[in-house]
Amino acid sequence: MIVADVFSHRFYKLYQLEDPLSSILDRDDIFVYEVTGRIEPVEGSRDDIVVPVYLRERTQSRDFNNSYYGLILFGHPLLVSVPRDRFSWEGLYNILMYRLSRYVTKPASEEDDGDEKGDEEEEEEEDEEEEDEEEEEDDNEDSSSDEEKEEIPEPSTSNDDQETEQEQAGPSSGGTRRCPFLLDNSLHTSQWPPRRRRKQLFTLQTVNSNGTSDRNTSPEEVQTQPYIAMDWEPEMKRRYYDEVEAEGYVKHDCVGYMLKKSPVQLQECIKLFTTVETLEKENPWYCSSCKQHQLATKKLDLWMLPEVLIIHLKRFSFSKFSREKLDTLVQFPIRDLDFSEFVIKPKNESTPDMYKYDLIAVSNHYGGMRDGHYTTFACNKDSGQWHYFDDNSVSPVNENQIESKAAYVLFYQRQDVGRRQSQTASSNTPASPASGSPSNPEVMDVN
Repeated sequence: MIVADVFSHRFYKLYQLEDPLSSILDRDDIFVYEVTGRIEPVEGSRDDIVVPVYLRERTQSRDFNNSYYGLILFGHPLLVSVPRDRFSWEGLYNILMYRLSRYVTKPASEEDDGDEKGDEEEEEEEDEEEEDEEEEEDDNEDSSSDEEKEEIPEPSTSNDDQETEQEQAGPSSGGTRRCPFLLDNSLHTSQWPPRRRRKQLFTLQTVNSNGTSDRNTSPEEVQTQPYIAMDWEPEMKRRYYDEVEAEGYVKHDCVGYMLKKSPVQLQECIKLFTTVETLEKENPWYCSSCKQHQLATKKLDLWMLPEVLIIHLKRFSFSKFSREKLDTLVQFPIRDLDFSEFVIKPKNESTPDMYKYDLIAVSNHYGGMRDGHYTTFACNKDSGQWHYFDDNSVSPVNENQIESKAAYVLFYQRQDVGRRQSQTASSNTPASPASGSPSNPEVMDVN
C-alpha cells in the first residue's frame, strides 16, 4: 500500500511508514494505492517497478500559426506496478490500457483499420510531395555539381513533421533523455509511440514530478524516479475517455462524519513552545565554526517573567500551496495560571506569586488571512467586572463568555502586582460625600 497526497492532479507527497498521521490535514485529498513493487527502483532487483503516471491533455495555443501547443493535467494520477521484463514503452502502454479499461473505451477494429488506412494515405501523400519537391530541385539545379547537390538540405516533408518537431522542442517536450529502466532504450527518445506507428489513444512521455517536461528537467531527475505522462489529443479524449466514470466513486457513510476537534489547553501550548524542536532539512542551521549548514535542534527557555505577560496564539497555518485560519479552541484559565514549571531561573520559595498570573484582557480576531474584525474582553481592575468592547459598543459579560475560538492575544497580570495595585487603590480612595456622587470627577462607573 502506498499513501499519497494528491493536489492539482499531481502527487504532492508520497507518505513513508515513519510519517506521523498528524501531518495529514483535513483538507488533504488522500489516495491509497495497492501496488506490488517499489516506488524507488533499485537496479538489480527483481521486484516490480512502481511508476507514477500523470494524465495530460494537449491544448492548442493562440499562436498566429497554431503550431505551438500546451499541456494541462487532468484526472487522478496513477501508481502502476510494471514487471521488469515488460517495462518497455509498448508494455507500459498495454498495462495502462488495462488499468484504464473501466473508463477508457478501446477503439473497435473497424476504427483501427480506418485509422491505419488514413495514416497510410497521409504517408503516401507526404512521399508524393517529397518526390515533387525533389524533381523541382533537380530541374532548378542542373548546372550545379554532384557535390553541391549532396550539400543541399532536404526540405521539410510536411506540416505534420514541422508540428512534431515543434512539439518535441517546445516547453512540453522532454528532449531526448534516456530512461535507464526502459528495455527499449535504443529508441533514444522520451516520447512514444514514434512517428509512423499504429495510431494510439495517447502518447507516453517522461516528465518530472510536477508533470512537466521542460528543458530544465535534468536527466538525473528522470533516472532517479521515472515519472510518465499520458498525453491525450482533445478529440481522442472526447471519444474514448469517460470523465464521468473516471471521477465516480462509492461514498462510504463515514465520509459524512465530522471529526470533533478536541480543545487544546494553554499549558499544552506553553509546554510545546519550550520543547526541543528538530529543524527540518529544508531549514538547516548555519554553523559559524565549520562554515556549513548542519542539521540541528533548538529549544526556547523562560528565565524570568514580566509583570504583564502577553501570549500570542498561533491562528494561521502556512504551507506550500495554501494558507488558512485555525479555529481550534484553546482553553485558558482566568485565574492562577502557573508558570513555575516553565521558568528555569532558581525559584524563591518565599514568593510563589511571582509565577502565577490572572487574566485581565483578551483580544479576539474574526475573519481570515486578508481581513477581519477585532474585539476585546477586558476586566475592570477595581470592580472585577468583565466587559466586551466592539468598536463603539461596550457591554458587561460573564466570565464564561470570555473563552472562544476567536481568542487571539491573551493578557495576563502577575498576581503580586495586582494585589499591590488593589491595596494602593483602596488606601488612596477618599470617602464619598453624602450626596453619593464620586469624589473624583475623572472616575466613571460603567456598571
